Amino acid sequence: MPTNQDFVPKIQVFEPHRASLPPLIPYIKEFWKRRTFAIELARFSDKAEYLDSRLGKVWLVLNPLLLGMVYYLVVTIIRGGHKGTGLTTLDHLLIGLFTFYFAQNCVTAGAQSITMGGRLILNQAFPRALLPFATAIQAFQQFVPTIPVYIFILVTGKYFYPATQVPGWTFNFLWIPFILVCVALTGFGLALVFATLNVYFRDTNKLLTYITRIWMYLSPVLWLPETLHGMGRLLLYVNPLGPALTATSDVWISGKGPHGLIIFGCLFWAIASIGIGGYFFISRERDFAIRI
Repeated sequence: MPTNQDFVPKIQVFEPHRASLPPLIPYIKEFWKRRTFAIELARFSDKAEYLDSRLGKVWLVLNPLLLGMVYYLVVTIIRGGHKGTGLTTLDHLLIGLFTFYFAQNCVTAGAQSITMGGRLILNQAFPRALLPFATAIQAFQQFVPTIPVYIFILVTGKYFYPATQVPGWTFNFLWIPFILVCVALTGFGLALVFATLNVYFRDTNKLLTYITRIWMYLSPVLWLPETLHGMGRLLLYVNPLGPALTATSDVWISGKGPHGLIIFGCLFWAIASIGIGGYFFISRERDFAIRI
């Protein structure tokens, strides 16, 4: 006959872990092995976001386009812009907003990815960085439709502003993939930082709305990089998106390649964001299941 001594209860205690990195090579291999999961999650989230909207994905273009028109009226017309510079300003606003929205969507959606994916985290074992990575993929998918619209506006705009030179095809346009990769890596790295902060401090997501708005005002979106001189140009380099947005303006508006210092700034912020964000996130992700 079994006695009470035959049954030994197993007690599991869940408590916060000390921040420490797991073995990185197995982690990266597992992350890459499960990349299809992130791609499918991004595709599902993209469809679900506009499921109840009649215009659907048209808002991906309409939202920054209308906002660009509003800023164009405020910055150029109401302020009394000079004749002949309207198209350049409008083009700069649009490509700046499209590119900034790409990074902003990476950060804002990525910041909520862990708290919104609580059930997955509690029931499945996988590298948690895949959740912010999926939001970065979704942000890129939402950015792609804006490029043909911008090219259309850029080409047709010369008929409304004949004095404005629309840059023709040059090999400098080959810098565009490099710039987009740097923007994506910077946005993904910052998403890892804010996703971690949002687990510990749920007000992070609310503050992020104001942070990104101020960030846009400090970025060369509503103003041209050429307006900064001397020590003022440091504002371009201390801003994580400053070099990338400056390079975007150089290529799309002027048709010229970015300056060497701008290229270094793009690489610096992409590597720094991934390095700092990756360490901050991965060293604490084992603690997420306790905090959610």
